[in-house]
Amino acid sequence: MLRYKRLPLALLLTPLLLTGCQPQNNAELQKEMASLKQEITQLKKEMSTIGGQVNDIHTIAMRSQKPQYKTLPTQSNYGEDGKLPLQGDATAQLAIIEFSDYQCPYCKRFIDQTFTKLKSNYIDTGKVQYLTRDFPLNFHPKAKGAAIAANCSLQQDAYWPMRDSLFKNMKQLDDELYQQIASNLSLDMTKFNACLADEQMLNKVQQDVAYGSSLGIRGTPSFVIGRVENGQLISPKLIVGAQSYQTFARLLDELLANPKKVTSKQ
Repeated sequence: MLRYKRLPLALLLTPLLLTGCQPQNNAELQKEMASLKQEITQLKKEMSTIGGQVNDIHTIAMRSQKPQYKTLPTQSNYGEDGKLPLQGDATAQLAIIEFSDYQCPYCKRFIDQTFTKLKSNYIDTGKVQYLTRDFPLNFHPKAKGAAIAANCSLQQDAYWPMRDSLFKNMKQLDDELYQQIASNLSLDMTKFNACLADEQMLNKVQQDVAYGSSLGIRGTPSFVIGRVENGQLISPKLIVGAQSYQTFARLLDELLANPKKVTSKQ
């Protein structure tokens, strides 16, 4: 290890500056300068090596964020004629459909760690329309009731705040919580309770599960992401799991920049 490796270049040159003030033998000075030049040359080589290693680390890190997905057939009427909960511009050129479960801790992780950034950078900027569908898992007994409560709040334009409250209180999911949240949101409680008892709402949740299953979805959260053309979701990609923001951003940016160059990955 060189003794000058951690020193700024200006400090390395200090002996040269001092020679203007201190008399030295010319032969000794030339020998010292030659030695210093050799060490500076070696230092530059080592810095170049370190720079290459940093680039390699960056490449590996970015590769780990590259999304793994399955390409699905083109989906027509992906938004169910405007019946699905939607955030963002309905005319945005990209769409994300989230399949989630209100008792799934990984769904909550996605909401807490990734969704806010997606909303700020892609949804609110008009690049992405964001839709949700329900996929309550069989081993989460309260997830289906929470999904029904969320859909009933959609009828009164309060889906998104209801959804947020349900995820924040996922360990307390029950009828009492649904009533409390609905009251806090100033919903018409008569309409809300009638909706909770309506079998059509249960059917809607079951239809979401059936549709998700037909796409190969088995767990939550899962996301169907694609480019919108003529009311269709063109060759959408299925991503599974609470992926990082960087993973979503990478795929979205690829679709925005080169929509026809994103190839299928199994």
